[in-house]
Amino acid sequence: MNTLNKKLIIAFFSVLILGIIGLFTINQATQSRINNLSVISKISSFQLDNFDGTSFTEKNLDNKITVASFIFTQCEGACPIMSTNMGLLQKRFSDSDALQFVSITTDPDYDSSSVLKEFSDKYSSKNNWFFLRGDINDVVKLSEDEFFLSASLLPAGHSTRLVLIDRDRNIRKYYEGTVDANIVELQNDIVTLIKQG
Repeated sequence: MNTLNKKLIIAFFSVLILGIIGLFTINQATQSRINNLSVISKISSFQLDNFDGTSFTEKNLDNKITVASFIFTQCEGACPIMSTNMGLLQKRFSDSDALQFVSITTDPDYDSSSVLKEFSDKYSSKNNWFFLRGDINDVVKLSEDEFFLSASLLPAGHSTRLVLIDRDRNIRKYYEGTVDANIVELQNDIVTLIKQG
């Protein structure tokens, strides 16, 4: 065996070993991201109405990855930023049927179905984003008891966090809805959940 053949064999095995190490590292990183999305709590029963008049219950969360928020349409601070960010995520995942978005108004007295429809037209580009309303007591209960988010001094006192919910109605993680880095993290975690199937 000449020197050139020996060098080629050594180079081949070096590349093979580096490839195996690379695959192992990628697998470990993926496993780490999955483990980082531990189950926080399971959403139990609730019933609200979408702006189109259809009922939306906990069963609508089954078999879908959901990004949820609490907003109100007259909000001039965080809500437009949160809704813009959710709209960006909706566009980025427009080819996926696995994902849906839910925004729940904290001002159902003002946010009628027609007002929520206008808000939907402004921020949503697809029919997988539901703008929900219901009795304020039900909204407070849902926010505090199911999502573990503050609901004091509504409508403005709502949380600005986005909530990632898996296909089994489990809350997996919270993200500050106005921070770009958190939206990137949420996007990556959505990909992880989609890949989990």
